[in-house]
Amino acid sequence: MDVSQIDTFGRQILCIDDSKTQLALYKDELEGMYSVTCALAYQEAVASLTAARPDLIILDMEMPQVTGLEFLDILRYSPNYAHIPVIIVSGDNNPADVKEAFVRGAMDYVRKPYDSEELLLRIHRIFQLLSGPPQETPVVDSTHGFTIAQDHLVRSIADLAAAKDNENTKHLTRIGLYSAELAETVTKTARFRPHVSVDFVTKIGALAKLHDIGKVNVPDHILKKTGHLTDREFEYVKNHTTDGARTIDMIRNSFPDYAFLDFAHDIILSHHESWDGSGYPNGIAGEDIPLAARIVAIADTFDAVTTKRSYANPVAFDEACAIIRAASGTRFDPEIVDLFRFCHLHFKDIMEKNKD
Repeated sequence: MDVSQIDTFGRQILCIDDSKTQLALYKDELEGMYSVTCALAYQEAVASLTAARPDLIILDMEMPQVTGLEFLDILRYSPNYAHIPVIIVSGDNNPADVKEAFVRGAMDYVRKPYDSEELLLRIHRIFQLLSGPPQETPVVDSTHGFTIAQDHLVRSIADLAAAKDNENTKHLTRIGLYSAELAETVTKTARFRPHVSVDFVTKIGALAKLHDIGKVNVPDHILKKTGHLTDREFEYVKNHTTDGARTIDMIRNSFPDYAFLDFAHDIILSHHESWDGSGYPNGIAGEDIPLAARIVAIADTFDAVTTKRSYANPVAFDEACAIIRAASGTRFDPEIVDLFRFCHLHFKDIMEKNKD
């Protein structure tokens, strides 16, 4: 078959590999027939996925931080990306790994070294099986005051955020609702009113869901560990703030007009900073911590202590409120903690209506 005659108009392929040499080879082999985007690491892959949904992904098995198998899981649990076909191209020829790749959703597996024409034929076969032109991204109703395109982007990133950590729970839904509720309460005070508009409340409700997107880079055995983390393991966890912010920065480069992503960046980077300067990643304190991050920090902690985690059982509502109050002036902005008492019953309502 002469692959040069295949109709490939409009097809987009995302190639993910930690080797620049391999990515350059994909460009040489595929570009001209397909629109090819390359990613060296998870953050770049997420940026590419959200900037333009690919029609097919070529994925290396052995990737740093997030392996090929883990990335297949992330896609499988992300509604916006679950149906994108994936070809594993890898030098890993372990039969068990090959089988596991298919179990986790890979459509094909090509062993290195491979024949370029064979790879093209396999790609064409997949497009033939799927049939029809590339599908348009489905239109969704915006519920957060963004344009439909912006809202779809946020939902897509949130899907990826939920895929590895907190999958099959309503954690992200609750975080958004808690954050918006607390922000709405904050608007009623003289100190915060100049800084908190209706737009602020709308954005924090939508973008708080992205607070932990960097956790996809944290190994599963650390995220799901039942005991105390070692110092080295905790360093991995702390990196989720900077990794997540870097992912947003890469996405922002594709959407220069989407200034609302800067708001998400502040939340992701700083929601583990502490009022007294003892937090991470930068040890900033007081009002140097973005207001949105100070609000999300309380919402995130409340949800963490009231839901079952691998390392802890949930506490009752009253105890959770006491934990928030006890951290006033150390972990949390004391004035926002004072305001929490005016809306804590709404938190209880949100908690009851959005149980896992």
